[in-house]
Amino acid sequence: MSSPVDDPTQVPAVYAQSAPPALNAPALAERITAQVAIVGAGYTGLSTALHLAEAGVAAGVLEGREVGWGGSGRAFGQVVPYTKHADDHVLATFGPERGERLIAAVGGGPDLVFELIAKHGMDCQQIKRGLLFAAHNAGSVASLERRARFWQARGAPLAVHDGAAAEALIGSRYYPAVLHEPRGGCLNPLAYARGLARAAISAGARLFEDSRATAITRTGTRWTVTTAHGAVEAEHVVLATDAYTDDLWPGLRRSIIPLRGYSMTSAPLTDNLRRTVLPGGESLSDTRRLYSAIRVRADGRLQVSVDGPPFTAGATPFADKASRRVRQLFPQLGDVVWDGHSTGWVGMTADQYPHVHLLAQGVIAAVGLNGRGIAIGTLLGREVAGRVLGRPEHEQILPLTPLKPLAIKPIARIAVGGLIKLYRALDRRDLANGYVRPAE
Repeated sequence: MSSPVDDPTQVPAVYAQSAPPALNAPALAERITAQVAIVGAGYTGLSTALHLAEAGVAAGVLEGREVGWGGSGRAFGQVVPYTKHADDHVLATFGPERGERLIAAVGGGPDLVFELIAKHGMDCQQIKRGLLFAAHNAGSVASLERRARFWQARGAPLAVHDGAAAEALIGSRYYPAVLHEPRGGCLNPLAYARGLARAAISAGARLFEDSRATAITRTGTRWTVTTAHGAVEAEHVVLATDAYTDDLWPGLRRSIIPLRGYSMTSAPLTDNLRRTVLPGGESLSDTRRLYSAIRVRADGRLQVSVDGPPFTAGATPFADKASRRVRQLFPQLGDVVWDGHSTGWVGMTADQYPHVHLLAQGVIAAVGLNGRGIAIGTLLGREVAGRVLGRPEHEQILPLTPLKPLAIKPIARIAVGGLIKLYRALDRRDLANGYVRPAE
């Protein structure tokens, strides 16, 4: 199985072209002291550094490549107010008190992201016009209605639309119903990562690029994180490496399965066509099992998440699937010209929830974004900062869980690859009988 850490794939040009310049932060070349050493400058690590710095706690952040080189610079860009699981699953897993706290926190995740963007003046090409979740077949409408009722009871203005109202929101007759979720949005993920990094540095954090952590050792009550040419000595260590986790801490890499995600980006649509596709500016996903996101970026390009080889570094997405899907949804676009793609690794846990581990006294790991990195990664950073600052347990949204290396990790490629093949087959079956609203 390819290693995400050694993946040669470059940061997506389609993101870099419209993002602020790279930070070009220095590499660590000396021994420094800090209150907290953070390994990984993705959303979780940078959010941790920012929230700590704003509380007056000095952090040294170590990034093995450059800010945004990992999953944070390659995400699709949706800011989603949900975990991977339905709300009843969250409540059953975490109990009524903690479950409600987690649901409410994740529901407010997009607000946290957009508030940080506004507060720190980040230019992320953000579009905060909500999200659309469409039923990919008639049987999936009930799940959208359950979600709407759950949040309506908590005061959130979600609504399910069908018929002509659904067509007006999407610009397509393809779906029988769609849930409008007003709290979410989209952004340029690389720009957001760089914006978080600059905000953390301005608040007092020290950030070092090209500074891969190679060892963690303990002397008394303090920890030393070593790099090729320097070290950070600190009271606390935070490991925020998600899919790009290596063997720095024994067993941590074996607790997650990295899967490769892909998206395709088109040449800019004409103004006339652009007005017919998701005309309200929302991004859309549907209820199928794999790869269903589609949006029009701020620059007028169509972006579609798409299937591809799940474990192979440097592989390219299945462009024919993206083209076929666009023709089904928006036949008015004709043959779309794809001129770019993004690919990176997603850290998946066995239960598809994020986890916070207390690995040793003073050492915390936060991993398992499960494809919800922008909002949940930012929330996790605030959560970890709270634990470092000693906030009481009743203020934390996730419990500390013991590190449990996956028993199937040695055969993950076979087991997970087989599951993905099954999901592909089930999606093909469902979509073969897809719904298109008849003309009136």
